[in-house]
Order: sequence, then C-alpha cells, then structure tokens
Amino acid sequence: MLEEILDIRNVQRAFRQVTANKGASGIDGMQTDELRDYLNTNWQRLRSDILTGNYKPQAVRKVEIPKAGGNGLRMIGIPTVVDRLLGQAIAQWLSPKYEPTFAENSYGFRPGRNAHQAVLNAQCNLNSGHRWIIELDLEKFFDRVNHDKVMYLLSAKVKDKRTLKLIRSFLSSGIMENGLVSQRKEGTAQGSPLSPLISNILLDQLDQELEKRGHLFVRYADDISIYVRSEKSALRVMRSITTFIENDLKLRVNGQKSRVSRPRSSTLLGFSFYGSKTGWEIRIAPKALRSIREKMKQHTKRNDPTGIKDRINKIELSIRGWVNYFALAKAKNQMSRLDEMMRVRLRIIIWKQWKHAKTRQRNLMKLGINRGKAYEWSHTHKGYCRTAHSPILQRSVNNAYLASLKYTGFANYYYWKTEHQTKLL
Repeated sequence: MLEEILDIRNVQRAFRQVTANKGASGIDGMQTDELRDYLNTNWQRLRSDILTGNYKPQAVRKVEIPKAGGNGLRMIGIPTVVDRLLGQAIAQWLSPKYEPTFAENSYGFRPGRNAHQAVLNAQCNLNSGHRWIIELDLEKFFDRVNHDKVMYLLSAKVKDKRTLKLIRSFLSSGIMENGLVSQRKEGTAQGSPLSPLISNILLDQLDQELEKRGHLFVRYADDISIYVRSEKSALRVMRSITTFIENDLKLRVNGQKSRVSRPRSSTLLGFSFYGSKTGWEIRIAPKALRSIREKMKQHTKRNDPTGIKDRINKIELSIRGWVNYFALAKAKNQMSRLDEMMRVRLRIIIWKQWKHAKTRQRNLMKLGINRGKAYEWSHTHKGYCRTAHSPILQRSVNNAYLASLKYTGFANYYYWKTEHQTKLL
C-alpha cells in the first residue's frame, strides 16, 4: 500500500498539484519552485526513509489570517513543501477509496462537487416544506480533530501499518510559533492537503447518523444545516445531534453560534433565502454584502497614491471573483447598490487625484462642464463626499467616463454572468 502511494506516477501527479497551488513556504523556507531540484537530488533517500518508517514530517508553521467578515483570526498551519507533496500523494491515493461511500449531501472538498450545489440542495429542502433549519457550528473544528478517532476510522480501510504510522506522524507533527515547536495531541493543520479528506472521513460519521435518522441535511466541510418541518422537531434534533457530535465524534458544538433559524435569517456558505410566489429563492446573505462593501472600501481608500486605472484593474479582479460566486443568487438590486457606492468612491479618488484647482477646472471642461461652473466647482470648499454626490461631478465623471477607465462594475458583470449561465443551461 505504501509502495503504491510512493509510485512515481502518483508522486508526479502530487508534484503537479502542489506546484500549481504554489503557496507559502514552511519552516524550512523551501519554495515550491525549488521542489523539483530537491527531489531530483534526494528522492531515493526520501523514499527509503518513508518505506523504512524513519521519515518524520517537520513541524508546521503557524500563521494567523483574518476570518471571513473580519471576526477575529483563524489559525492555519503551513507544512513544508516536501510534506505537502507527501500529504497530497497520500490524499489522492486514499480519496478514491472513500469517495464512493461518502454521503450524497456532503459537498465540501470533493471532486465534482461545489458550494453552489449545496445551496441548491438547501433550496430544494426548503421548497419541500422543511422550513426550520438547524445550523450547527463546530467550535475550532480543525483544531479539535481527535487523532485516535481518525486513526480508528482509517484503520477500517487502510490495512498497511506503515501507511497508518505515516498518517499519524503527519497528524501529530508539531506547530512552530516564534521559533518554538509545540506538539499536537489533537487537530489537523488546515494548510495540509490531508486535512480536507480527514475532515470528510470524520464527519461522514455524522452524515451516516443523519441519514439513519431520515433527516434532510446539507454539509460543506464543517458547515452543517439540517432541515425539519417544525420548531419542536428542530429543537429536539439540535439537542440529540449535539450529543452525538460531542460524545461520538469527540468534537465540540459552539452553542453561541449554533441555532435554529428560519430561511430568511439563515446563512449557508454566504447565501440566504427569501420567499416568493413560486417558493424560496436564493439571495446573498447580509453578512456577505457587508463583507464585500468593506473590502471595496479598502480598495478605494483615498489616501492610496495608486493611479486610478491601476486601482480599477485591481477592483475589477475582486468584483469578478465575487460575482462569479454569487451569480447563483437573485441579486440585481444588491449589485446596483454596490455600484452606486463604488461610483461615489471612485469619483472621490478621481477628484482627489486631480488635486489642484486648475487641473480640476480643465478636466471638468474637457468633460462637458461650462467654464463658469467648472471654475466654481474647482474652487469649492465642500468635502470630498459632498462633491462626489454633486450633480456637476455626476454629470462629468459619469458612468460612461468610468466605463472608459475600464470599470465594468457589479451589475454589468452580474447581468452578463447570469445571461451566460442561462444560455449554458
């Protein structure tokens, strides 16, 4: 079994994946573009150490990144490039053995499955009359994965003790912070290629329990929503499933963030729902809208000296990625409101970068404003925000002018994206 994992074809496939993902270096400082030369020199020795059980993964490097929405920091552990290669080789060899047995309603970190499918499944559950939702939040899930439980589940299919020992060594490899390494007795590094598969193997036990009880549910990694017909059922299911998770899976349910909700107040992967004449429709969750507004404000700070064209290029990249994801929702009005905010902020940037009264007057006249009004507004003492909202700047630095600077915006790209999706369907 271990020989199959270390087969050159499997390792080459893992190498392509790791180098394509790029990513930061681990504690040894090796970059992904250095991996090929390292393997050409050291592969035979490395392979021999693994087969004889002498290989020890290095500690992961602790990094803290902001959580989505800006609510605190999330800790991730970044393995070395070599350990990422080996973890990827193990994961892609193990995955086909587990994939056929995973639940139909599990969507995270699985080939051919994505967040949109999970949200569409949730919509179907609501439209079938299951309009009470149990939203479960697993407290620091990746930090609390029980190693003994994982190894027990793995041993049911992995019979090679050397492979199990190697996986265990990856789970228990230390974490380095400020130059000091501390050992781990639980948890799995979120930066490891093994972590997504391990999370699915562990939480598949929850999926099986929910299926056995006949519940409708959607799970994307540790994001879990269960759908029932009444509030009484929702409260009962929440109590019993919490007990199962904490007793059987040795995980902890966050009581403050877990809740029983209704479709309009629910959140699933950045989406929510609203009622219409035809049933429940998908919308963008308010938290996701607040998050993109804050991100756009960071992109349009007026004290940033970056030129307007370069600024818009960067903004457009963010807009396209965001709209590509949220095009699933019916969000015409939200997209238009985001553009209204962006146009005001872009006018503020342009007005500030014109800087001097003569420059402002000259540019206003070029954009069709008569000399008198151009002179008056170029010498205004109004603040940036009031000036950006003025009829003069709206007429001059109008939508067509912003489009000439290559600002497509949220709404235009959303219309194109949704029309394109409709044609494909």
